Amino acid sequence: MTDEHRGTGGPEGPPWSVDLLADLHAGVLDPAQSARLWARVNVDPDAKAVIDALSSVQATLGELSAAPAPPMPAHLAARLDAALAAEARRGGLAVQDPPRPGIAPVVDMAEARRKRGKRTAWGVGLLTAAAAAVAVGYGVLPKTEQTGGVAEPAPSATSGDAPLAVSRGNVGAATSEVTNRKEYGPLKDEAGLKRCLTTNGFDAKTSPIGVRPVTFDGKSAVMSVILVPGEGPGLVQVLIVAPDCTQLFNEKIGR
Repeated sequence: MTDEHRGTGGPEGPPWSVDLLADLHAGVLDPAQSARLWARVNVDPDAKAVIDALSSVQATLGELSAAPAPPMPAHLAARLDAALAAEARRGGLAVQDPPRPGIAPVVDMAEARRKRGKRTAWGVGLLTAAAAAVAVGYGVLPKTEQTGGVAEPAPSATSGDAPLAVSRGNVGAATSEVTNRKEYGPLKDEAGLKRCLTTNGFDAKTSPIGVRPVTFDGKSAVMSVILVPGEGPGLVQVLIVAPDCTQLFNEKIGR
């Protein structure tokens, strides 16, 4: 995380801390603080620009992870095969003719290790550079230390978690498990979520602070947690819909 900063504002207001916004984007803050900050960040152009930049870098890294690995250069593969053959002869092992470059399993393994190391380095560098660049361009506030222990990483939007089991009796408790998630489940993507929101009477600009696939009273569904304007983070609107946008639950819940 970058230490680039500007301004002398408070820990939770403009000018914003890059570190605080990065933690908010990563979902490592506690649900109450996260809900409070999202409500302010979503209406602050400077803070929103930092969040958008981090999302862009995250998407770029996802594309890099899916890129095919280039083949190992033939001259390096030949040198590696020769070295392995020499080592086998010194150890008294049976030596086979070296396989053609590009098809030997050991070549694939070496390339995979090299590729993984490069991607890790690129990822750290890109995230740091993006946060620093946006901080300089938009005047973000100095780094503020986070207290209360080491935060755990937020679940990924593409995590393999099973749907959360929710019933009418535990909707309130389930909001903390949904807040900060962006997992659309059977709705597939944000467009599918927006379609269900408008179908159930919400404004097209509504932006939930959490979305996650659940089972509601045993039925497949998607749960959205939405801040209630003017009510503060202690009161949220919970909408639970079936995959076809049929409303299963739509009530205000205190947290």
